[in-house]
Parts: sequence; C-alpha cells; structure tokens
Amino acid sequence: MQILITGFEPFGGSDINSSWETAARVGQLAPKDVNIKVRRLPVSFRKAGETVREILNESRPDVLIMLGQLGKGQSIDVERIAVNLMDSSKPDNDGDCPQEIPIVKDGESAYFSNLPVKALRDAVLQKGIPARVSNSAGLYVCNTTYYNALDEIYRHSLPMRAVFVHLPKISEVFTVDILADAVRTIIKTIIEQEILLN
Repeated sequence: MQILITGFEPFGGSDINSSWETAARVGQLAPKDVNIKVRRLPVSFRKAGETVREILNESRPDVLIMLGQLGKGQSIDVERIAVNLMDSSKPDNDGDCPQEIPIVKDGESAYFSNLPVKALRDAVLQKGIPARVSNSAGLYVCNTTYYNALDEIYRHSLPMRAVFVHLPKISEVFTVDILADAVRTIIKTIIEQEILLN
C-alpha cells in the first residue's frame, strides 16, 4: 500500500508546525509492507492546493493523509468534510487573506472524506489519545488543501482515499511521539479495513 502523508510548514511566527513534525516522524517509522512518503506543504491558499494536486498526480498514492495544526486543539480531530470557501481573518505565509472566495469556481459546495472517519477516531481513542470527528476543517489553508485534494479525487474518479486530520500543537501533553502514535494508529486502521479501499 502506498500512503502519502502531508504536513505544513511553520506559520504565524512559530518555528515549528506539529503537522510537519508528526509527518516526518511517522515517515521514519513506517509499518511493514507499507510505503510511506511525506511531503511538506506551504501555508499558502494558492500554492498548497496546487501542490497537493500535483503530488496526487505524480505519486498516485492509495491513501492520502493530510495533517494540519489546530492552534487551540485539545484532541486529534478527524475531519469529515471540506467546503468550497476561503474566508480568513489572518494572512497566509504569502500575505494573502481571502474573504468569502470559492476555492474552485463553480465547484461542488463540499466534499466528504471517503474514509470511515468514525472508525479512525475510535481507533485513536482506544489508544487512550483524545480524538473526535470534526464537521468543520475551518476556512483557512487546511480546508483549502483538503477541498483541492478531494476535488481532484472525485472529479477525476481517482482510485484514492483521503482524510484530513487536525493535530494540537506540540506540548507536554501532546508530544511528537503521541501525535505520531495517533497517526500510525490511523494508518493501521486503514490497512486493517483494506476492503474499503477496493
């Protein structure tokens, strides 16, 4: 199985981003019989969407797991849905701050993950790590990236599964090892439910 994991570069004046630190850690500890690739995405409304579409068409993974950092998050949030809207009160790393702009003109209003989000959440909870299903990935670059990925998959009927997972900031409670354990648990659950990928 080919799995692609993405994380974001730092933003907002921070030196690190938990999503990239976690993606890099998981990439170093891939399960047997699984080929994991990791890519770092720019915190840019324009570039992140373009980049994730390019990556999907270049590498053609079976599964795409996108990671993002949720500043005030206190759990692993498995995102159910991406909406076709950019609306931000803070600029991205390029200084762009879109206001109520569609991600894809005349695109679908929203897309749902084609992975079993509740099963992924439950698996993380069973590890003793706080987790929940979220019905809003926000309207910042994370949602834009998620929407672009799902639009590419659904529009072109690509044989891929994708999900976005928001992670808390790295802290004493949520260390990189704990966050990586949560993501590895999500990967293991997807592998165990491989029938869903066929």
